[in-house]
Amino acid sequence: TDQDGNLDQLSDAIRRQRELGIQIGDELDSHVQLIDETESMVERTDARLQRAKRKLDYVGRKVRDNRKCSICIVIVLIFIFFILLALFR
Repeated sequence: TDQDGNLDQLSDAIRRQRELGIQIGDELDSHVQLIDETESMVERTDARLQRAKRKLDYVGRKVRDNRKCSICIVIVLIFIFFILLALFR
């Protein structure tokens, strides 16, 4: 009977270990799902950031091009001003 009691205790401990293992497995499954969802969100965010970077690069190029054009216009206007100043002196 002493041996039966020990076997019952061992059986209970094994049952608790099994239940704990199942709970840990369930918890790991939920963490895997959360990690997958997070990875998906990171990939979408990365794609959006890449698109935004391309748009900013495009705008930056246009600003540089317009700055060059603006400088040319200012130079032409200054040249015209000096011509008008020379003509009306």
